[in-house]
Amino acid sequence: MDAAEQVFSERGFEGASIRDIAERAQVQKANVNFHGGPKEELFERIVARRASVLSEERLTAIKALEGQDWQVRDFVAAYMQPLITRAFGGDPQWLAYARIVAMVSADTRWRALAKVHFDPAASFAVQALCARFPDADPNRVSASLVYAVSAMLALCTSDWRISALSGSEGGPKAQDMIENLLSFCEAGITGSLGAETA
Repeated sequence: MDAAEQVFSERGFEGASIRDIAERAQVQKANVNFHGGPKEELFERIVARRASVLSEERLTAIKALEGQDWQVRDFVAAYMQPLITRAFGGDPQWLAYARIVAMVSADTRWRALAKVHFDPAASFAVQALCARFPDADPNRVSASLVYAVSAMLALCTSDWRISALSGSEGGPKAQDMIENLLSFCEAGITGSLGAETA
């Protein structure tokens, strides 16, 4: 499963093959087929195996805000930290998984996967924001969450680009990038909660 996660994250669904996965795992191709199933089924299993951890942590963190005078930054951290801290925590599997989530989020082919594994927590997050800010337009709030998640996934897939553009040797530190991301998303979501501008 770890080998499949790495290969899918590096080559995408179309570019990955069962042979590539077997070679990475140092097993026979038949073993991958037997234990993982056909490629599409294996991809779905890869998505599912970490999704419940993320969803549970997101829901727990957002529920912990209930009854408090929380701000948008608190919400953004609650929703994003379960993935972002793992992706940049030194475990290459979680970074690979974040890249797979980016693929799922960008391709309507995987709409059913997103609906099952990611939409329940995202819908709960939108409801929590709308309950905290009752004058907000739910459509704008939903859109801002999608934009924020896209920014988070862009960091997971394109941190090299940030380093290249910054011109600094070694690029920014992971914690600095995460803080910058949280500030960026906080500002965007906060903007969506106000009145529409002409």
